[in-house]
Amino acid sequence: MIVECPHCSEDNEIEYAENIRCKKCEKDYKGFEFSKRKIITGTALALLTYIGVHTLRDEAKGYGDRYPIAVEYALLDSCINGSKNSISQSLYLSKRDVCLCALKGAQEDYPYSDFEGDSKGFVPIFRRYTKSCR
Repeated sequence: MIVECPHCSEDNEIEYAENIRCKKCEKDYKGFEFSKRKIITGTALALLTYIGVHTLRDEAKGYGDRYPIAVEYALLDSCINGSKNSISQSLYLSKRDVCLCALKGAQEDYPYSDFEGDSKGFVPIFRRYTKSCR
C-alpha cells in the first residue's frame, strides 16, 4: 500500500508491520488513520465534462437568461390564443411558430429583470419581433 506521510507528504510504500516510519523524515505513523486515495473514474469525468460543455453551450445560446416557465407559457398562450376564435391546425401551428420566434427575440432584447419591473415595456418589443418573424 502507498501511504502519504502526514508530516512531510512523501509517498511511502509499506507492508503491514509494527513501527512503520517514513523513509524520508523517519517519523512514525503512530496515532494516524489512513485510507486509500479515491481517484475519479473515467465515466464520472466524462459525465462531468459532458454536463459542463452543455451548460456552457446553453449559456452561450442564451438559455441561461430565460423567463420563468410560467411566464413564458402565459405569454405564448396569450399570443397564440388571444383571439379566442377557432382556427385550423395549420394556422395554429403557423401562429405558434411566429409566437415562439417573437418570444425568443424579445427575451434576448428585454431581460427578465426589466420585464419584472415594467412588463408593459415588453409589449412593443414583442410586437416588433412578431412582425419580423412572419
